[in-house]
Amino acid sequence: MDASTLGVSLTIAGLVGLGAYGLLTEIARRRLPEAARRRSRMEWTTSTLRAVTPPDWVRHRWALIGVRDQLKHAGLSWEARDFAALRWLSLWLSIITGLVLALARAWDLVGVFLGAAIVGVGWFGPGVWLAARVDRRQTEVDLSLPDFMDRLALVLEAGLGFEVALRRTASGYPGLLGTEFQRTIRQLDRGLNRSSALVELGERVPSQDLKAFVAAVRQADRLGTSLARALRVQTGLLRARRRRRAQEASRRLPILIVFPLVFFFLPALLIIYLAPPLLHLFLGR
Repeated sequence: MDASTLGVSLTIAGLVGLGAYGLLTEIARRRLPEAARRRSRMEWTTSTLRAVTPPDWVRHRWALIGVRDQLKHAGLSWEARDFAALRWLSLWLSIITGLVLALARAWDLVGVFLGAAIVGVGWFGPGVWLAARVDRRQTEVDLSLPDFMDRLALVLEAGLGFEVALRRTASGYPGLLGTEFQRTIRQLDRGLNRSSALVELGERVPSQDLKAFVAAVRQADRLGTSLARALRVQTGLLRARRRRRAQEASRRLPILIVFPLVFFFLPALLIIYLAPPLLHLFLGR
C-alpha cells in the first residue's frame, strides 16, 4: 500500500469514526430536555478540554486576562487555561488533518494549499469563534434591552418596587437578556445586595447599553429619583442609538457588497462575455 492510499484510508476511517460517535452522542442527547442537553454538552466539552495538557509556554501566552474577560462575556464557564487547551487541540488536529490531506494528494500544489488553509483555520478559528460569540451576545442584548426597559418601567409605574418589578418582568422574558436577569434575581435571593448584583450583571454581559442601564438604576437608588422616569428617558436614547446603528449598517452595505461582486460575479461575467470572442480570435472558431 502506497502513501497516498494509506492517507486516504486513514482519513476515511477517521471521518467514519467521528460520524458514528457524533450520531450516537446526538441520539443520546435527544432523549434529554433542552437545558439538560445543553448542560451535558458543555460539561463534556469542559471535561475534554481539562484532560488536554498544553505546555507551560502555551498557557502563559494564551491564558491572558483579556481571554478571561472574553470567556465571561461569551457566557462560558471556562477558565483561561481551558481556552488555551482548546487552541492547542485545534492547532494539532488541523496540522494532522492538513498533513494527511497533503499526503493523500501526493504533495501537489492543491494539497499543500488546502493543508495550509486547514492549519490556518485551526490556528485562528478558536479566537474568531470566541469573538463572534461575544458579538452575537452583545447584539442580542442591545436589540432586546429597550423593550425590556419599557416593560420594567410600566411595572414600576404600577406601584411595585424595583426587585418585584424586575422579577415579574424577567420571569416571562425570552432570550439571553431574560436569562441573565433571572440569574441576577437568583443572586438577590441568595443575599447579594442590589448594587453588587447589577455590577456583576454589567461585567458578565458585553453591552454598553446594559451598563448604562445599571448605572441609571444605581444613580436612582443613590439620589432617590424616580426610576421609572429615568428608564423612560433612557429607553428613548437606546432606541435612537439602535436606529443610528441600523443606519450605519445600511450605509456600509454598498461597500460590503463590492467584494462578492468583484470576486464572484465579475469573473463569471467576464468568462461569459469574453470567452466566445477570444476563442474565435485565437482558434478561428
